[in-house]
Amino acid sequence: MSALRTCSVLLTAAALLTTTLSTPAFAQTRQKKQANQQRGEQLFDKLERMTPEEREKALSQLPPAQRANIEKRIQNFQKLPPAQQERRLEQLERLNSLPPKVQAQVRRSMNQLKDLPDDRKMAINRERRNMSGMTDDERQAYMSTEQFRSRYSPSEQEMIGNLAKILPKNE
Repeated sequence: MSALRTCSVLLTAAALLTTTLSTPAFAQTRQKKQANQQRGEQLFDKLERMTPEEREKALSQLPPAQRANIEKRIQNFQKLPPAQQERRLEQLERLNSLPPKVQAQVRRSMNQLKDLPDDRKMAINRERRNMSGMTDDERQAYMSTEQFRSRYSPSEQEMIGNLAKILPKNE
């Protein structure tokens, strides 16, 4: 395919996607998905804190596919070391305490991080660990440095900034 034809196809696809993404139906679907994801996270948090008997009773009321998904998440969570479990629960609490629009930005960044090549994931996760010891003001100052900006693309910088919103608050 010629470069001109490829460009034309991409522009047409982008126009169609933009039109689709801006429709009220798509916005409602996206909002419903985000609301379901938040409810799922809250349900997971509640289930994780229950006794096995309480959890079994609560899960028995769910559709089989949803139950299997939640049970798998709980099993994976329980395999983590206690300190990592606690960090995950704290991050979830911080995420749920954010305004809905900010929660959506953080979740989008989480999903984008999953899709990155392994070397970029490692670099961003290393940066998050480094920033977890900083106060919010220190994080902002650090992210404004040329050293930081030269290491990450603008989309990675935005991702790191969004993910920093659920890092521990240091005083």
